[in-house]
Amino acid sequence: MDANVKAEATTSPQGAAWNRERVDLVKRTICPRGISEDEFALFIEQCKRSGLDPLLKEAFCVARRQNIGNRERPNWVTKYEFQPSEAGMLARAERFPDFKGIQASAVFAEDEIVVDQGKGEVVHRFNPAKRKGALVGAWSRVVREGKLPVVVWLDFSGYVQQTPLWAKIPTTMIEKCARVAALRKAYPEAFGGLYVREEMPAEEYDAHDEPAPASGAYEVLGSKPGPVKASFPTLAPAPAESPKVETARAPEKEESRLDVDLPLAPAKTAAAVPVAQTPERPKAAAVVVAFGPHKGKTTSELSDDELSETIDLAHEKLMEQPRAKWAKAMRENLTALEAETELRCQVPSAKDRAATNPDA
Repeated sequence: MDANVKAEATTSPQGAAWNRERVDLVKRTICPRGISEDEFALFIEQCKRSGLDPLLKEAFCVARRQNIGNRERPNWVTKYEFQPSEAGMLARAERFPDFKGIQASAVFAEDEIVVDQGKGEVVHRFNPAKRKGALVGAWSRVVREGKLPVVVWLDFSGYVQQTPLWAKIPTTMIEKCARVAALRKAYPEAFGGLYVREEMPAEEYDAHDEPAPASGAYEVLGSKPGPVKASFPTLAPAPAESPKVETARAPEKEESRLDVDLPLAPAKTAAAVPVAQTPERPKAAAVVVAFGPHKGKTTSELSDDELSETIDLAHEKLMEQPRAKWAKAMRENLTALEAETELRCQVPSAKDRAATNPDA
């Protein structure tokens, strides 16, 4: 017993000893409850190897659904894995004695850029006020004392994910990925094989969530608009069958419509279809933020940057404590906030409409 405790009493770069008390604290406060002993031991080893401290939010223990079966017979299981944060990797890099700095920038189609990976040099010129063209990628450069600088280039098309954050702030997301990729290449002994959330495929276990829409949180937010839109094509054949039997009776045709369509009120919804396109934005904007510095505000009061920061904060908190008592409520609020982000990406503002239609 003493030998095991002594073996664990290694020190992290921050000077904190990985003794039994510290390990137990991480297990109680950082890791999810369902984690196995082997998964937890692997998580601690990854913390020691990388030098990332989970108590400082430099790394997280996240749950991921993985299909260990095949497409015909899927078998989804939950795996708990080590996942670093970009801020944690940057903080760890600052503690390396030979680290001399890191640079990164997104690149647009008409920027002037020359990347020389052989010499570890990047020449990037652009005018931020007159940037034109599509976002094509990002570069990052890590400088180590006594070694050739490490330069990394990422193509935007190879990293972009179909998520609200990537749709809203693609420049920030691709720069994060470039910085992490450069640190991973410069310090493979510490960061080799580690990937941050921004690099992971967008909800790679979505296929598991599809057959299980019975959870109340997802039905309330996702199924409301669906049945209303689907009711029109499904109800259309119903009145079409009644005229075949009674073609000469117009009044009874209307009565059969009422019998079928009364619960969904098709006449009212049909009249509200053109109007429902405009209230969609106020409906999402009426969501009240339930956490963070903007708690109590509606999404209509938040700027795009504030909304993105709030969503980032929610993802961070849920990665830290996915099984907390407040986690379910936060996920519901987060889903509504992400819906507002998608809405802002799809629905043009009043100023944009006025700019595109000056005659109107």
